[in-house]
Amino acid sequence: MSELKLSPYTYGALGKVAIVGSAPAISDFHRWLHPEIAIASAPMPLGRLDAAGLTAMGQRLAQVFDFIHTYDHSDLAFFSCTSGSLIGGEGYDEKLCKLCAEAAHTDTAYTTSTAVQRAFEALGVGSMSIITPYPDDVNVAERDFFAGKGYTVYNINGIPTPDPNNRKLIYKIPPRDIFDFAVRHTDPKADVCFLSCTGMRVLELIRPLEEELGIPVVTSNQTALWLMGKYFGHHSDAALQSLGKLFRL
Repeated sequence: MSELKLSPYTYGALGKVAIVGSAPAISDFHRWLHPEIAIASAPMPLGRLDAAGLTAMGQRLAQVFDFIHTYDHSDLAFFSCTSGSLIGGEGYDEKLCKLCAEAAHTDTAYTTSTAVQRAFEALGVGSMSIITPYPDDVNVAERDFFAGKGYTVYNINGIPTPDPNNRKLIYKIPPRDIFDFAVRHTDPKADVCFLSCTGMRVLELIRPLEEELGIPVVTSNQTALWLMGKYFGHHSDAALQSLGKLFRL
């Protein structure tokens, strides 16, 4: 009989985060968050990937977080969607943070856009190239959001898919294609390459892309993991070793 190996960690010892967002993102959080941070999660369906569909997500957030609260206490609330947390323009992410905290009955709430901005601040970013899987109208909204925050957006380019309004195709984009697209579309003057979308498979690309580009690489789920870890005071060893310069600050 093989020896029973017990984890040295106690699940939930550091607290619990309530997460509403895409299934790929929630899977990343289970894999990369510190093992003593518990997760209460619920998927947020997105119909058409456009401004109307993303705005509708925000209108349903309070209901979903309130549902989580009915069966589970959480210490932090997090809305995991990049474009969905900035589609309303200036101040939209702050508005959603307040809404999510009230519905989840937590003192603090973040969105992916919040996490990305905190990461940019920590890295001293002033300019960027943004890579997305979004349609043109969503890219324009994202460019305007970050430009409105004072950043120089040299370019924002969407990876082509057969239907850019179908969010189900995002997870099917091969990581190698994302890597090559990012290398081709990162401006040499940019301080950072930002891979924007919680549904893209990019966490394993961070270190090789940083080596290839010679600048920090920021991704949506990476910044979420980083900010949640900072809130609870601990990052996982795997994240510290593998998720790029942001985790070495």
